[in-house]
Amino acid sequence: GAQGPMGLIGATGPTGATGPAGAYTAGTNITISASNVISANSSAGTHYLGEEFGGGVIYHLYIGSDGLQHGLIVNKSESTAVWQAPGTTTNATRSWDGAHNTGLMTSSAAATYVNALTDGGNTDWYLPSIDELSFLWQNRYFVNKALNSISGATLLTNTANYWSSTEYYTTNAYYFNFNGGYAAALNKSSTYSVRAV
Repeated sequence: GAQGPMGLIGATGPTGATGPAGAYTAGTNITISASNVISANSSAGTHYLGEEFGGGVIYHLYIGSDGLQHGLIVNKSESTAVWQAPGTTTNATRSWDGAHNTGLMTSSAAATYVNALTDGGNTDWYLPSIDELSFLWQNRYFVNKALNSISGATLLTNTANYWSSTEYYTTNAYYFNFNGGYAAALNKSSTYSVRAV
């Protein structure tokens, strides 16, 4: 037989009880002001790119896993030197850790120069790794703007090759070309600019 007509829709049931409120966890809010001050919550710090600090100029900043501000400082002066003569293997191959690399450099006029610095009362200066030099090249605007206003400071040149502390192999090490903005490797006995961080 044929299907019968559909019945009426039933009444709406009562509204259920409200669930418990969820917990709110605050995140880390990073803000950059017009003067390049970086802050993450109130405990991170208020240093900025181009600030004269610690015997040099801040050229790289980041918020670490501890929620605090960390960075890199470049020295206010520079020299020229050979990386090593004669070339021997040092295993200073870290692209990100110039302090480690510099500690491994032997028979090095470049390492001798940076290790002798005491600017700002600090003795922990080292030859930057190739990655640390890349950051310096990228932020040279802030550095040179600051160095220009510091009596006796030497500007970063936009035509020099700067030695890094990163070894390429036995006879060669990496340098950063500040004219073209690239890294390459050449003989360790070459004389290039040396700027400590």
